[in-house]
Amino acid sequence: MSQTYKLQHPGTCTGMFWRADPRGSGGKQVGGDDWPRNGSFLTGVKHTLPGTKEGPEWLEVSEWTPAGSTTKITAHGLWMPFNQGGLLLHLQS
Repeated sequence: MSQTYKLQHPGTCTGMFWRADPRGSGGKQVGGDDWPRNGSFLTGVKHTLPGTKEGPEWLEVSEWTPAGSTTKITAHGLWMPFNQGGLLLHLQS
């Protein structure tokens, strides 16, 4: 089930770079020409992948809205970890 999360880095970073599929399946990344800044909204499916380098919780992004924009960008092959020095993705109701 897809859900939407707001990206807000817990430290001093202004956003995060996209990650490749942490399962190692590769594949082309689409919709990630720019990286999401704090305040961007990411929609996708949450996965629990034990043993991955950046933690077990990941979002497989299907669509995202850049911070300060209303334009939705369709995505494929873009992933984001839920934690990076603290909680990174915050569930929107």
